[in-house]
Amino acid sequence: MKDINVVIVGLYTYFNVPVRILHPLADRLDGVRAHTIFYKNYDSNLFSLPTEKEEKLFLDNIIKINPKIVAISLLSPYVLIAKRITELVKKHTDAVVVWGGVGPTITPDEHIKMTDVICIGEGERAFEELIVAVRDGKDYSNIKNLWVNESGKITKNPQGPLIQELDTLPFAEYGHENMYFIEQNKCSREDPELDHNILYLQSTRGCPYSCSFCVETMYHDIYKGLGKFVRRRSVDSIVEEVNLHLNRPGNKKKRVYFIDEVFGSAPGFIEEYSERFPKEVGLPFDVLYHPKSLKVKTIERLAHAGCKEINFGIQTGSDKIRNEVFTRPGTNQEIIELTNEISKFDIAIRYDLILDNDFETKETLIECIDLILQLPKPVIFNTFSLQHFPDYPMTKLAIDAGHITEEELDDWPTMMRRTTENWKFIPRWKKREKTRTNQLQRLNNIIWMMCWNHASDKIVKFAVFRKGPLSRIVFHYLNLKSVLLWSIWGEGGLLHKASFRFRPLTYSIAAIKLILKGDFHQLADKIRNKAIKPFKRYANSRNLGS
Repeated sequence: MKDINVVIVGLYTYFNVPVRILHPLADRLDGVRAHTIFYKNYDSNLFSLPTEKEEKLFLDNIIKINPKIVAISLLSPYVLIAKRITELVKKHTDAVVVWGGVGPTITPDEHIKMTDVICIGEGERAFEELIVAVRDGKDYSNIKNLWVNESGKITKNPQGPLIQELDTLPFAEYGHENMYFIEQNKCSREDPELDHNILYLQSTRGCPYSCSFCVETMYHDIYKGLGKFVRRRSVDSIVEEVNLHLNRPGNKKKRVYFIDEVFGSAPGFIEEYSERFPKEVGLPFDVLYHPKSLKVKTIERLAHAGCKEINFGIQTGSDKIRNEVFTRPGTNQEIIELTNEISKFDIAIRYDLILDNDFETKETLIECIDLILQLPKPVIFNTFSLQHFPDYPMTKLAIDAGHITEEELDDWPTMMRRTTENWKFIPRWKKREKTRTNQLQRLNNIIWMMCWNHASDKIVKFAVFRKGPLSRIVFHYLNLKSVLLWSIWGEGGLLHKASFRFRPLTYSIAAIKLILKGDFHQLADKIRNKAIKPFKRYANSRNLGS
């Protein structure tokens, strides 16, 4: 048995929980040293291809590490970037390159053409077996979940069972000495996620719902017959992981954000969690739910446990589109009743809404405006632009309706731009090509204004529901205002771009906010970590080199 290095690559997501789990999974194997390269980070609507310098930084690390396996976790938009770095790895090392993630799982026949191995579905068990086989010089062509490409000859292995005991998996790794972060032409060994005050944590796998626009509905078919689909970690495991971070020297975590599609709603789990989490952890936390899974008793227990925000999707203001197009059960009346129940507690509500939806009409968008008018104020929204991915049920409906073509889906460069630069909704003065009329674009824009509290209910009612020249003037005023506001403050707008690309501006804005809040302790902490420590490292490096 020879010792080997393994490199795990996460594309465009620093807080990538699956990648951070794979790192300790590989590292715990005898004779294996894991390294993780986070290649670029993504922020809403801000996307940039790797530069030549960033590509060189990636390659320099690969050559230095000289891995026997390079595992790339990717989403569909990043296929061409994964293809490029695979070519670099194959040119400069003899490593086996394996791809995993949503893209290879959903469209394996396309992805296997561009790499040595793909992993379909849950990858932890298969990844471990692949590492052991390569380490020991054994054949890996028959490992379940793996498709193997040997000079064009494809071996397609069946999937193994889903992992039922999630507590057996290691916790996501942060701040490991063998982690590398490449962005803005620099490679850092400092984990940016340690500086964030939010801990992203996954406590479940699988979603019981089958929304046509979501990858989870694809998984229902892919994982059929492989064991229980919705699985949950124990309260013991959740508490232990959070406290691991709280006990870390220099811990910054002050809030937990559960990234589960649907946080636990089983009575036994929620009862135990609500009693133990506030006593044994004591941090505020945020959760995601489907409206249908939120009962009054669950809300009460979440409030008791310290929940500060519940995030759920309304997705559209049309009951017909929600149920028949999105295959998502629920009505506007049920949403209104649910929000009124949650508002009885000290819990904020964050809604998800999908705009740029070509199934919407003038009438359904006005229904959406009417629904938002009835929600408790102020509102908090995530406003998305509807995206189409290959083979999703939503995509098939859109093709049948003539909203998108097969050729558009096969255009990888266009999909990469479309799904990254327009992930969050962008108000437009000139309608997008797919939007049928200017009026539909303007209604989308006004809905965005409402979602971000940029227009009062009174003004919106006057502009949308009243008739006459003055109401039309106000309607167009709101439309113009939406475009101007987004261009400056929106996600992908001027200030957002500046804060992402020019860190000193970000730090200055953050410092002003802390001063206004009177939080001088955190301000001193930020100055120490962002200015004093980096300067000391630089000074020490200069002294060592002299």
